[in-house]
Amino acid sequence: MNVLKRLLAPGKQVKKKSPRLKRERSEIELLHSYRRALAKHGADAPALDLDNDFYWMFRLNGLIAQGYQKFDEINQRFFSDRFARPKIIFCSRSTGGYYNKTRHTIGISLAMTVEHGEAEFLETMLHEIAHIVEQSHSPRFYEVLSKIGGSGRKAPMTILLRAKRERFLAEHYSVRVRCPNCNTEYRYRTRRALRYACRPCCIKYANGKYDARFRFLEAPRAVLQSNVTI
Repeated sequence: MNVLKRLLAPGKQVKKKSPRLKRERSEIELLHSYRRALAKHGADAPALDLDNDFYWMFRLNGLIAQGYQKFDEINQRFFSDRFARPKIIFCSRSTGGYYNKTRHTIGISLAMTVEHGEAEFLETMLHEIAHIVEQSHSPRFYEVLSKIGGSGRKAPMTILLRAKRERFLAEHYSVRVRCPNCNTEYRYRTRRALRYACRPCCIKYANGKYDARFRFLEAPRAVLQSNVTI
């Protein structure tokens, strides 16, 4: 009887949580967040005058207006106004941008725009407009990008991205070593790396075999340039 009751009892309904939509932050909020991120990672950019909110508010709003104008020109010239105008915003990414198909939104890195200016902003705009036509980085994507005037180059390195990478390397690849022959530096997770030898030098001078002449030495902490090896 109890089994029958359980079978006939209505199933417990689980209330689904509605997905939270992230509130879009204003240009000034993103600028303040960018300043805090630089300070957190021990980086600084005094030449950019980041404390001048008044200047950056008008500068960034002007670039957004240029982005809409650029999209309208490309949409009319190359696609016969086939696509609806996307929403263009700044985002907290360290560089580059994104296109969200669901929201039909283009996001451009505020850090990249502040550091590299209008040229990189518009280059990223072209990249994301091409993603409206083709989502993946397929050959067709690069055809579209070239057609609308994009170069296809990678997004530039920013002060914030470099600082984040240095912090990650310091925390997870803390052992610095260098080759005594070519002076190339590498980072490893453990001090076992001091038993290894420089592979390029072993290939070049020892026919690819281990050679103690090229065994790594511990590198001084002050040198920042490095290659990462797991």
